[in-house]
Amino acid sequence: MEKVKIYLNEAQRGFVVCQSCGKSKKIEFAEGDNFRSGIVKCTCGNTFAVTFEKRKCYRKPIESYGKCFATAGPAEGVSIKLVDISQSGIRFIKIGGKPLQLNEKIRLSFLLGDSAIICSATVYNIDTEGIGAKFISLDEHIKKALGFFLLP
Repeated sequence: MEKVKIYLNEAQRGFVVCQSCGKSKKIEFAEGDNFRSGIVKCTCGNTFAVTFEKRKCYRKPIESYGKCFATAGPAEGVSIKLVDISQSGIRFIKIGGKPLQLNEKIRLSFLLGDSAIICSATVYNIDTEGIGAKFISLDEHIKKALGFFLLP
C-alpha cells in the first residue's frame, strides 16, 4: 500500500492529496489533538496510508558525506554521513571520533550539489538514528544553495 506523508503547518492544517487522481482535501486538527496515522480512501477509489508530520521546515533525505569539527576536537574533523537536511538543520551519522554532547557547537563541511557548504550548528538531538543539529546564522549563499536543493 502506498504511504503518503502529510506535513502540517503551525496552525495544524494540511492537505491530503490523492496520488492517483490529484484531488485534495483540507484537514485541520484542534490544539492538543493526536496526529494518528491512518488509511484514506479517495472518491476515485484509490486507497493509501497517511502519516502526519508537524515540522517548521520540509526535511529532505540526502546521501552524502562530509566532515564534523567539534569545538574541542581535532582540527581535521571526523567523517559524517548525511541522512537528511532542511532549511533549519541537518541529521547525520558520525563515523568515529569522540561523542558529541547536547547543545555543543560544531562546524560542518559538506557538498550540496555543486556548492561547498561550511557552517556552524548546535547539536539538539542524539539518538540511534543519528545526530540532529540546528544551523546557526547561515549566510545568503548557503541559504540559496539549501533552498535550491530542497526544491521538490
